[in-house]
Amino acid sequence: MDTQTSGTTIQTGDKIYNIGVINNATFGTITENRAFNEYLTKELMSAIRPYCTIANKFLDLVKSKPDWNQVADLSNKAKEIIASNYAGIIGIQLRKLMAIGKEPISENKQLKYIDNCLITAKRTIQLLCFTLISDLWNKKKENNFTINEAGKDIIKSLFEGWIELSILEYSKIIDCLLTTYNENNINLPIKEQADLGGQLKEGGKYYEAIIGLNKLSETPDLQKYTINNCDIAEKHLTHLLCCFSFFAGYKMVSIKNINYEEVRNDTPKYLYNSVSLGMDSKSNINTENLYYYDGPVCTDSILLYKDNYKNSINLFPFIIDLSSLTFELGVRICFYSCLLDMDENSITYRFLEDNSTECISYTGVLKQGTHVNDIVNDKEKRMKMKLDTVFNEFRETKDILLGTIDLSSLDNL
Repeated sequence: MDTQTSGTTIQTGDKIYNIGVINNATFGTITENRAFNEYLTKELMSAIRPYCTIANKFLDLVKSKPDWNQVADLSNKAKEIIASNYAGIIGIQLRKLMAIGKEPISENKQLKYIDNCLITAKRTIQLLCFTLISDLWNKKKENNFTINEAGKDIIKSLFEGWIELSILEYSKIIDCLLTTYNENNINLPIKEQADLGGQLKEGGKYYEAIIGLNKLSETPDLQKYTINNCDIAEKHLTHLLCCFSFFAGYKMVSIKNINYEEVRNDTPKYLYNSVSLGMDSKSNINTENLYYYDGPVCTDSILLYKDNYKNSINLFPFIIDLSSLTFELGVRICFYSCLLDMDENSITYRFLEDNSTECISYTGVLKQGTHVNDIVNDKEKRMKMKLDTVFNEFRETKDILLGTIDLSSLDNL
């Protein structure tokens, strides 16, 4: 059935939206009940099945019920499984999306649903992009391979832009990074993503999802927040997440601090204070843990891992826990957005929680001739020093990948 639009406009707060009649459903006064997240739930459960034991068991139990996603109790259980198994931040975003889907139909629900579909898509793409960038940074320090000039220009857009990249632009960076891995015969950090390359090409589900989501994100507000676009957003997000289903086999953790403990005549141990990011099987969000481990990792870091921390990927400084850097309780996960301006002395991040922005400015508190102990004993200066590490590592990553630094001059290669 063709989509037909007509009608008037409605004002909500400081925004004006087109009501329009869309397939007998209006933006303002809804005349048609529309199920949210049923398609997403059913497709994602099948997609994560190879990476998630509990999803596999669930689908075996409901195999005699082809429409199980339309049964509230079964659908709700599946939603819990999905949200608690997609790696960290993706699970958190999906939990928000599923909560919105259960709200009574309204224009505000449609607005929130579409915006959160777009945010979930961007965070997922960023997670893969930052994983590749972080791993490639480490591998280029170990083995100074070549990135072609066209690739450098694409990668440069991530480091030098003062306007946040779009979903489509992030996708182009991912394509460029995968090409770099392939051309230099480098093992991918996530082996399951090896099959993603074909989906990046025109006609693949990933490609079509990216194009559709990008088009929706650029749609003017007057036409964006319709009931029909809720269906479009759900469909494209579902296809995107199905291509990233391997993330259901990964976890994320924020390392708050590590204490070294050694008792005479006993094996030294490291006591980790960390927060498991995401939702667990008991619906706890961002669970704090204390436990011993047999080796150190970087503090103040966000790690993506599958089995244990030894094989993790450190996503700092592209994903940070701001509360760790500012000595605050709790978790405040932030995603790199762009430079604040062209002088590269301020970086803008977006909070995972509400998509608001946070600007971090370089202070250079650790000056030549300054004794580090004079800084660590001053809480305010120590906080500035920690925030400056965001800049130091950001600039080092840029310089190494773009070839503007002599690798032989770096310590601890």
